[in-house]
Amino acid sequence: MSTETFSIRIRKELKAKIKALKHVKWQKEIEKFIEDRIRLEELKQTLNNIDETLKNIKKSKQPAWKTIREFREKL
Repeated sequence: MSTETFSIRIRKELKAKIKALKHVKWQKEIEKFIEDRIRLEELKQTLNNIDETLKNIKKSKQPAWKTIREFREKL
């Protein structure tokens, strides 16, 4: 697995607190946060895509159970 450097600016007080908590594996913590956030944003995007797709589908005039029954009877 290759890695790259990603730099951010943080407040001095925050950096001092990070340095004081040397037992915390900050890289792993930050990677996990970023992965979780990406997963959340991708899920939101997927749900928005589904909503957009559903907007273009005409609503059926009969109940879903009836459509399902007709489909099963054809099998």
